[in-house]
Amino acid sequence: MAKRHVILASTLVFLCLFFMGFSYYIGFVQMSVLLAPVALIAWWMIQRRGPKTGSAEVLSVVSSIAIAFVAVFALIQAVPYGRSHSNGPVTGEPQWATPQTRELMVRACFGCHSNEVKYPSYANIAPISWAVQSHIDDGRGSVNYSEFSANSRRGRNTLRVIQSGFMPPSYYTRFGRHPEAKLTAEEMKTLIAGLEATPGLHR
Repeated sequence: MAKRHVILASTLVFLCLFFMGFSYYIGFVQMSVLLAPVALIAWWMIQRRGPKTGSAEVLSVVSSIAIAFVAVFALIQAVPYGRSHSNGPVTGEPQWATPQTRELMVRACFGCHSNEVKYPSYANIAPISWAVQSHIDDGRGSVNYSEFSANSRRGRNTLRVIQSGFMPPSYYTRFGRHPEAKLTAEEMKTLIAGLEATPGLHR
C-alpha cells in the first residue's frame, strides 16, 4: 500500500512539472504560482518517507496537498489584477498605408498592442487572467497603436519585429488560439509592404 501511494505522489510531481512546462510553452508562466509549490511539497514527501511510513500517512499528505491546491486556487480568484478588462480611448493610430494594412495589423497585433483588446472567456480565471493581462500590459508598454500619435517613436521597430518573425509571438497562436493572428505567407507579404509604406513604423 505504501509503495502504491509513493507512486501516486511521484505521479503528482510529474503532472505538476508537466503542466508547468506546458504553461511556459503557451506563455502562461503564472501557473507556476499554483504548480511549483505542489510539486515541491510532493517531492519532499517522497524524500522524507522512511521504511516505517504507513500508507495512511502518505495518503493523508497527498490529500492535504490536493486540498491546499484547491484552496489556493479559490483564494487567488479574489486578486483583482486581470479582472477589469479595460480598454482606454483610441487617441490616434498610425497613418496606415491602406485599409488592408490596418486590417492585418488588427488581426495580428491589436490583441495586445491596442486599446481594442477582445478578452477571451478564459481571461476571467486566475492565474490565466494574470498571464493575459501581463501580456497585454507588456504589449501596450512596448507600443500601443491606439495611442500612436502620443508616442510614435515606440512603433519604429514594428516592421523589423514582424519581418523577423518575433511578432506575433509563437505561443499566441499555439493550439488553435487566436487563429486570426496566424497570417498566411501572402498576407504577411501584403502586411510588410503596407508597413514599409506607413510612416513611423520603420527606421
